[in-house]
Amino acid sequence: MQTQTGKKILLVEDHPLVADATRALLVKMDRSLDIYICDTATHAIETFQHNKDWYRILLDINVPNARGLSLVRTFHRFGMADKCAVVTAFNNQQWSQEVSALGLLGYVVKAANLEDFTQAMQHILQGRKTFPINECNQVVKPVRLTRRQQEILQLLHRGLASKEIAAELGLSLGTVNNHVTGLMRVLDVTNRTHAVSRAMDLGYLHDYNSPRAVWH
Repeated sequence: MQTQTGKKILLVEDHPLVADATRALLVKMDRSLDIYICDTATHAIETFQHNKDWYRILLDINVPNARGLSLVRTFHRFGMADKCAVVTAFNNQQWSQEVSALGLLGYVVKAANLEDFTQAMQHILQGRKTFPINECNQVVKPVRLTRRQQEILQLLHRGLASKEIAAELGLSLGTVNNHVTGLMRVLDVTNRTHAVSRAMDLGYLHDYNSPRAVWH
């Protein structure tokens, strides 16, 4: 049973064995922690909203009801970036750069050796930023979409053509096509299908179903 005085940790992890192992490691590092485990994006959002007094929030990527950085962006919108870190199996430089640009505490890859993983988790608990070292020293420019581009992206995701998007948003057909062209340029893709797929990986689209939460 959870105590009421511990520092609350929201751990989003859909693999039970990994969740239990991470919980055990965290408690071993700090016995004052109360670990709350959620196995889907929907669980995580509902659990967060039930009690917003969180010490740290540890987010996996591509858990059920989320894709790419969608859950990361949601918690960024909640104003929790400085309490969040990504803990994931995906060693993805672009995602790590995006997470850093959003102001999160860290990006930790589960495949790291135990010593490095433990040290990274310690840094996150202490509020110190930790990200993978970029061996090539290559700077990846974070993707930034305007509000209008995001609106059009949502409609492209629904399968609407440019004419239908124009009617939906009260814009001219030429303006919509210009926005779509700009959207594809920013996402570095060549067609609308790839634009939607790329945007999903970057977290601009999500699939959060009707809310429900499970407290562990």
